[in-house]
Amino acid sequence: MNIKLAELEHRKGEPLPFQLTLDAAELKNRHQEIRGITPVNAEGEAVQLGNLYYVKGSMRADVDFVCARCLKPFTHHAAVDFSETFASADDPVLGEDEDSDIIPLEGDEIELTALLQEDFLLAMPTFPLCEEDCKGLCPTCGVNRNETACSCKNERIDPRLAGLADFFKDSK
Repeated sequence: MNIKLAELEHRKGEPLPFQLTLDAAELKNRHQEIRGITPVNAEGEAVQLGNLYYVKGSMRADVDFVCARCLKPFTHHAAVDFSETFASADDPVLGEDEDSDIIPLEGDEIELTALLQEDFLLAMPTFPLCEEDCKGLCPTCGVNRNETACSCKNERIDPRLAGLADFFKDSK
């Protein structure tokens, strides 16, 4: 979806509402942790204020992941807010601050689809967890420690220091 700058200029500061749906298959292919995704519904508004163009809104979708600790599939209800600022490529405001978040515009339109896809993917976790305090799988017996407690000793001793463990055992 593209927003024409001329249309924003004609509105004289009044916001232009928009709605679009991002391609779920493309988003799934671009993020290795996403197992399934519903269509991403984005809605927001665009407005011109002075020489700058502002686009803000939110995106919503249900995203299927596999927990990185316990390997249990779960669905995350994603709500991603976005806010972007644009200026013409030849606008002097772009040269003033090198660390600026203002995106330069080359043509006479704001191309939203690629920008919103990027914002959505950056908001997705690279290490998805079913719960913040997920205990994961036992490395010895493989049981899901969220569901069942196990009595395995998962104490790891550096083999270089194993001799010290024997040394302190005799002193007790």
